Amino acid sequence: MVIPTGTIIEEDELFTNIDEYASLEFDAILVLGGGVPSSPTEPPTYVQRRCDSVAKLMHALRERSSSTIPSVICLSAGTAHLPQFITPHNGLPLWESTASAAYLMQHPEYPVPEQYVFVETTSYDTISNAFFTRSTFTDINGWRRLLVVTNEFHIHRSKAIFDWVFSTTREGNDSSTANYELFYLSCNNVGLSDEAVEARRSHERRGEKNVVENLATKYTTLSGVLEFLTTSHDFYTANKLVRKVWIPERRGVGTC
Repeated sequence: MVIPTGTIIEEDELFTNIDEYASLEFDAILVLGGGVPSSPTEPPTYVQRRCDSVAKLMHALRERSSSTIPSVICLSAGTAHLPQFITPHNGLPLWESTASAAYLMQHPEYPVPEQYVFVETTSYDTISNAFFTRSTFTDINGWRRLLVVTNEFHIHRSKAIFDWVFSTTREGNDSSTANYELFYLSCNNVGLSDEAVEARRSHERRGEKNVVENLATKYTTLSGVLEFLTTSHDFYTANKLVRKVWIPERRGVGTC
C-alpha cells in the first residue's frame, strides 16, 4: 500500500493496518495540546484520546524489532484564551504538554519510556504549535517524517497549518524548503457533546479557510511566520499583550 505524504489516517484504520503504517518509519510523532488539564497527569479527555492512540502506536512499534522508534513531542504551553492550571505544591503553571507527557509515561496499558518523550512549552495555539515545533525541534534534529496527532474535529485546520508552516522556505544560504513529509492521525472525538463537536468544527472550518486563503499565501518563509506571530498574533505581539494587562489608573486615566 502506497501512503502519500499528507494522508489523513483514521484512528481505526491505523490499528487495523498497523504493519503498513509502521513501514513509514516516522522520525517523530507530534501530539497537539488543547485545553486546560484537570491535574498534572490528566489532560482533557479528548487530548487523552490522542495520547492513548500514540501510546498504543509506540507500543506496536517497539514490539517490531525492525521498526524505527520515533520521538514523541507533546505540544503546547497553554491555551491563549484560558487561565492555566496552577500546580498546588509550587504555585507554578502546568504546561499542557507536561500533562500530556505525564499521561503518556504513566499510561495504564502502554506506558511510553521517558527517553522517547519531549515537551514543547512555548506555543499557545495551533499556528505556534507548528512554528515552535519546527524551529526548536525538527529543523535542529533533522526529523523530517512526522505524524501529527489530533482529533477529528481539529484535523483539517491542523493539516492546513502544519502543511503551511512546514513548507515555508528558509532564509540565508538555504532558500529551499526543509523537505518534510507530514502525515496526520485523526483520533475519535470523545469527551465532548455532539453540539460542542459541531461548534468546534464550524470554528475550525473558518480558521482553515483563513490559513489557506490568507496566511499561507502571504507568509511564505519561516521568518514570515515569525513576523506574523510577533506583529499580528494576539499572544505574541508585545503591544497587544501590554494592552491586556495595562491598568488604566497607571496611564493617568481619570486624573488631572
